[in-house]
Amino acid sequence: MLMYIRSMFRFFLSFILIFKISFSYCQGDKNLYKQYRTGPDPNNFFHKWNYSLHAKLNLMNTNLDYTKIGIGKGFGFNIQRLTSKTFGFNLGLEFNEIIYRYEGYFNDSKDYLKFFSIPLSIRLYTNRKLFIEGGIKYHYLISAENSQNVNPIDNSNNYIDGLFNDSIGPFIGFEYQVWKRLCVGIHYQYLKSAKQNLLEIYPNIFNGLTIKIGTFIKNPYKRPE
Repeated sequence: MLMYIRSMFRFFLSFILIFKISFSYCQGDKNLYKQYRTGPDPNNFFHKWNYSLHAKLNLMNTNLDYTKIGIGKGFGFNIQRLTSKTFGFNLGLEFNEIIYRYEGYFNDSKDYLKFFSIPLSIRLYTNRKLFIEGGIKYHYLISAENSQNVNPIDNSNNYIDGLFNDSIGPFIGFEYQVWKRLCVGIHYQYLKSAKQNLLEIYPNIFNGLTIKIGTFIKNPYKRPE
């Protein structure tokens, strides 16, 4: 697990380095003035801090060949910190639900996993409407249950402790601002359990797409007062 965390950390640092190198070739106001003797861009403003709310659908599956993709829901809150008009960081808190179905196994039942998630990412704005995002997300397991499984301890559908665990993994995607503060986006995410499950028949790797819709609290098109 320590090696996996190190690899995720290297992935995140590499992402930051790539974005930073790309910015070194961007033409800011100073370079434009030197080359074309023009004044600063009147559109060169940004909100250092912004906040957003979002809802999403998680289309996730496992790495096992006897499970099928399912659709879970999610929602969350993000804090964005921009260091320039084109580059910034994001920290959030989310609720995520992962659902998948067993094919011909466990009587075609479904698993329902619920997590509190903490995403940490960097954002590259190609323009005011579009940004690309990549980072790491930690998922704290709230509950794990099966649609047909019965826990003999409490007579519920909850799995016993140890069959599922907290997870961590990278994600990457983009979001597009369709109208004023309203954004839509799509992300790919990969989760791996922080420690091995007690039984190997249960998955510990999940991956899939997330479709998001959200809104910024501050209008990115409006100059800060």
